Amino acid sequence: MRYCFYVPDQLPALYQLGIVGAGQMARLIYQAALKFGITPRLLAEGIEDSAAQAAPDAYFAHPDTLAALAEYCEVLTFEHDRLDLGLLQMLERNGTVVRPGIKVMRAAFDKLHQRRVLSNRNFPVPPFVEAQSPDDLFDFASEHGFPLVLKSARSGPPGTRNLWIVDTRSEMLRVSAEQGDRKILVEAHQDILKELVVLVARRPGGSSRSYPVIETVMRNGTCTEVHYPADVGPRVAAEAQAIATRVADELDAVGILAVEFFLSTDGLMINEIAARPHNAGHPTIEAGPTSQFENHVRAVLDLPLGPTWTSCPAAVTINVIGGIGGVDPANHLPTALAIEGAQIHLYGKRPLPGRKLGHVTAIADDIEQARDLARRAEAALQGSRL
Repeated sequence: MRYCFYVPDQLPALYQLGIVGAGQMARLIYQAALKFGITPRLLAEGIEDSAAQAAPDAYFAHPDTLAALAEYCEVLTFEHDRLDLGLLQMLERNGTVVRPGIKVMRAAFDKLHQRRVLSNRNFPVPPFVEAQSPDDLFDFASEHGFPLVLKSARSGPPGTRNLWIVDTRSEMLRVSAEQGDRKILVEAHQDILKELVVLVARRPGGSSRSYPVIETVMRNGTCTEVHYPADVGPRVAAEAQAIATRVADELDAVGILAVEFFLSTDGLMINEIAARPHNAGHPTIEAGPTSQFENHVRAVLDLPLGPTWTSCPAAVTINVIGGIGGVDPANHLPTALAIEGAQIHLYGKRPLPGRKLGHVTAIADDIEQARDLARRAEAALQGSRL
């Protein structure tokens, strides 16, 4: 496997930031750091990686690349959870500052551990159990009924399926058997009114700021739209922000912590957490004074956090997803840019079916107006019209 990291001229220790991963989230973190004259060192898998295209200066291929990168960095941060926590602990012992921190990363990386930690601290989570045997599955199904949700405790490589909704005993057993040695947990299915996300930016000393509640719109397990702020009442919004801030404090998170919620008729329930900037936070780039990416850089470098309020009535982000026809949205960029009020972000990826190639954000006086603008621009990038 090829790895690369960009090593700029020597910088003050405060600015020696390394980013592990080079997808679109790393690209946006990297761009946010450049605003301050900070050029992060980047660890990527190849020159075609989205972030590597922003800093494609040097390439290395040896098994100790992460450790080598750490020698050049004061602080390491991450855009994904496909990492060896043991290696990160070793780097910490050798003096590298790892942020968001091992404690929160362990909870974010392992969904079963995450569920246990949150449940033990009385945070609202769905009923769950580790599926160690068919008897565990049968007992849980007998108590909670179908449908049930099966999840892999650890995320696999990009393109790997990690969640299944099953409706029968045979389907449940088939999924469990097909996953082999992967650690699986089973959860009670929730009747969801809305899916919400709260982003918390937190510094090492514990000072934090939370963004307004965000609503995600899912289709076939993929986030297609983001509405900001979410159309929820002030009580629900305040409760979600309070829970998310408590989670960040409990896990001693540093940087952006994203807390995903289900909102049902019974109230709020935590779905998952992510110890990094989140896809739901894209509207913060245009819809407020400080994006989640900028506040992540500020937080991991222990710099003062920026304000997190919204500066517009409504914003909608629509993800640009690759279709079967292999249309490259870059070929239709002029048409999309002609739609005033829509902000285009393309990630430089080769178009493949189901692949996230970019996003469009529009701000307006209300969600419907913003959605219309964003949808028109997304359609234009796909070579069609609404």
